[in-house]
Order: sequence, then structure tokens, then C-alpha cells
Amino acid sequence: MKRIKDAFINTETLRKDREMLEKFYLSNVENLSFTNPEGYELTASRLIVDDPVESLVIIPGRGEIAHKYCELFYTLSKLKVACVVIFARGQGSSTRVLPDRQKYHIEHFEDYAKDVTFVLDKLNIKDYNLLAFSLGGLISLDILKNHENKPKRISLIAPYLWPYFKLSKANFYFFISLLDFLPFTSHMYTPHGSEYKRLEFEGNHHSHDPERFNYYHDYFVKHPVYTIGGPTFHFVKEAMKKQLEMFKDKFEFTIPVFCQSAGDDKVVSTKEAQRFFEKHANDPVPPKFEVIENAYHDIINESDEFRIKSLTKALDFLFKN
Repeated sequence: MKRIKDAFINTETLRKDREMLEKFYLSNVENLSFTNPEGYELTASRLIVDDPVESLVIIPGRGEIAHKYCELFYTLSKLKVACVVIFARGQGSSTRVLPDRQKYHIEHFEDYAKDVTFVLDKLNIKDYNLLAFSLGGLISLDILKNHENKPKRISLIAPYLWPYFKLSKANFYFFISLLDFLPFTSHMYTPHGSEYKRLEFEGNHHSHDPERFNYYHDYFVKHPVYTIGGPTFHFVKEAMKKQLEMFKDKFEFTIPVFCQSAGDDKVVSTKEAQRFFEKHANDPVPPKFEVIENAYHDIINESDEFRIKSLTKALDFLFKN
């Protein structure tokens, strides 16, 4: 494979060639749909590459859509890497769980891994390499711990192993559990959530790069049907249950895993991710952990100095011979 770093485009190229990227996306990305046994429509977006030398599965973050990977798809095509991004229920264009399509909700966190592995089976994908972002990181760990169709190698970027919050685990979990228990609050937005509203770049904690930040949100202006709002209290409770399971259960890494967490993350807790992976330092295959100093949470949309370095390391780790 050619030098991975050289395949990435920089912010200046993105600014000048948005139209080129849009044409590439429309011509080279195939949208797939499957109906699972519960009747949910599950979707995937597949990058078509002629004579690929490698293949990759991506599990996205909470509110992400396929178009967010447009720039990464372009890079992967240059590297001859075929790719499929899998969206579980409630994600991307898959069936939303509640009648209010803006509310990000799940009844049981395990449904995410179940949906992803269902699509993997439908596409006959086995012995795959996996790249995951944010919530996708927690879903990936659930697959690794509890499912049979495991990846060969995993790269996690800013995984959602605990929310960025100053309350102790016990107090935070009690507070969320109480609000989830009450029927009139369980399906409500959390205090930090609402229906999708475009954020201003100034003061955001997701990206240092105004060009990528605006490229992402400009797409929602033209395609409002894809917007996803904030999470419900029940989603947060389900995620926390899964996170506590990962922290407390006996579980060992038996495949190579590389985690990169953002040093200035205000969405998920980098400290908790570091504690989790350091606890597994004596596993059969000890995971590799690294902090991307000064980076914000949304690495896929970050400035070149963070984004290119992080994604180069992630892909290099996955495609080592």
C-alpha cells in the first residue's frame, strides 16, 4: 500500500474542491438496506473500489451519517481500500426507534451490536478490520466481548467509554437511572440535548477546523431529513450500563486493539478511556493507547494537524502485515 499519509487531502484542497468531493461521493458510494427480524430497516454505505488491496468496516458515532465520511472515502479509494459503514437502528438512514425522529434512542444497548453483526452476516463479511468512532467504539467493544463474528484488528478513535462529566460514576448513574425510571422523563431529551440545531463554529468543542465543520453542517441544510438530535435519558442509561459492564466484567483482549483519545475532549472522558485500557495492560494481547494532544472529539472533522496524523496511525495499525 502506498504511504497512507500522502493519500489525505488537506483543508485547503477541501475548500477548493468541495464539488469534486460531492461528485466522487455520488459516483462511488452505494447505499444498501436490509430489514432485520424485528422489522427495522438497517442501512450501510459501501465505497466501491476496483481491485481493492484491503477492506475496512466502520462503525460510526451517535449522530453521524454516511456523507460525513465523504473525505475519508476519497482517501480510502486512493489507498485501494474497500469500505462499508454500518448504521444500526437509530443511526444514519436506518429506522429511528421513536416516532420523533430527532430523538436519539435505543431500548437495549445490545441491539446496536446485534444490528451490526446482522449486516455483517448479510454482506458475508468475516475476518474484517474495524475502525470505530465515539459511540461506535463502545459498540465495537461489545461485539468483541459478546459476539462471535469478531474483527481481526480494531482501531478506536475517541471511544465513548464514559461521558465527559464531573460527577462520580455512582452518583451520575443514580441520577440518570432515576430520570429513566420516571415514565415522563425516560424518553425526554437530556439537559444538553434537543432537536438538531446548527451550532456556531465559534465556541464549539467538536472541531478546530471551520472548513470541515461547515462542510458537515452545510450538508444538513440541503438534506434536513438526515438530521439527528440529542439523546434521551433512556439512551444514556443504556450506554452507561454497557460502559459499567466493560469496566467491571472480567474481559481480556485477544486481538490487536489501538485506541486514540482526544486530549481536549469535552464529549467523552479521555481519562476514563485511559484507565480502561491501562487496566488491560497484562491481557494476552495488550491494547495500545495514545492521547491526541489538544484535539477535540470529532477527529474525522478535525484540523489537518490532528486528523491526518490520527487517521494515518489508525489505518497503519489496521493494515500491518
